[in-house]
Amino acid sequence: MASNGFSIFLTLLFVILFGISLYFLYLNLPALPGEEVDTVSVNVNETGRGSGNTSFQKTNNTVSKQFYPNMRYKNRLISYNIDSNCEQNKFDNIEEAISIIESETILNFYQSNVNAEINFLCSEIQPEAKYADHFVAGEGGPVEVINTSLYSVILAGKVSFYREDRCDRPLIAIHEILHALGFDHNNNPRSILYPTLDCEQEIDSSIISDINAIYSVEKAPDLRIIKVDVSKSGAYLNFNIEVLNQGLDDLETASLSIYADNELVKKFDLGDIDIGVKKILGVENLKVPRSSQEIGFYVDEENSIREIFEDNNAVRVILNED
Repeated sequence: MASNGFSIFLTLLFVILFGISLYFLYLNLPALPGEEVDTVSVNVNETGRGSGNTSFQKTNNTVSKQFYPNMRYKNRLISYNIDSNCEQNKFDNIEEAISIIESETILNFYQSNVNAEINFLCSEIQPEAKYADHFVAGEGGPVEVINTSLYSVILAGKVSFYREDRCDRPLIAIHEILHALGFDHNNNPRSILYPTLDCEQEIDSSIISDINAIYSVEKAPDLRIIKVDVSKSGAYLNFNIEVLNQGLDDLETASLSIYADNELVKKFDLGDIDIGVKKILGVENLKVPRSSQEIGFYVDEENSIREIFEDNNAVRVILNED
């Protein structure tokens, strides 16, 4: 009898262990024949809202006309260089024009001989007709721009002076500096940005307001998840994610955390992301609990990076929504 009882115990133990083994094997296998494979694609729209908790608002559009929406330099402190060939009167006009713009706006300028953001050139020779529009607006304008989707970031501007200013104020210099700041001509004859200048024109209050509004945001990066493609096969997750730096500063390092049903699965290093650059990460066969119903993607989860917006860094994808 004792021998039979022991045999039954061993049989039950074997059945239990075998069942546990099958269960763990089931949890770790890819999809079984006939089992549905979950596939979800999330495109985050312009407000940053996808299948998750992201939210995002663009800056207000400018009232005055710019060459591209939300044009600005990275910082409200802008470097400039005046060519040594400029005559003293033109040099003085440039300096006075800069001082006037500083007094009317929140912008500040400083001279730099190395990689200046705005370069001032002087010439007595007017450009040939075919080169009259070499810059965005004739004599001055942005010459290097990155579209980050949030801003049109001016990396370099240039202004060329070939006419003497006959007014008591440096209107030509102000006119061209405003072009270098991204502002186009308008149809107001009393505006300093009217195509034909006269000595009675003034800086539009709308231009001053727009400059102050655009530059009210301090220089910082801004990471945004713009697209996620997810597929889950059994206990294994495949995904492709696109992260854009739509801000005003380059980023040296960034991380991406992956969660399954609020449990951290893995953290990835995204490396550096310059402004306007989209980083794409593709991962295959990342092991997650087979029963996972929600996959969370979080950029800079610890908020260790100071960003323009902190609420557009997460997307949650719900699997088996049916």
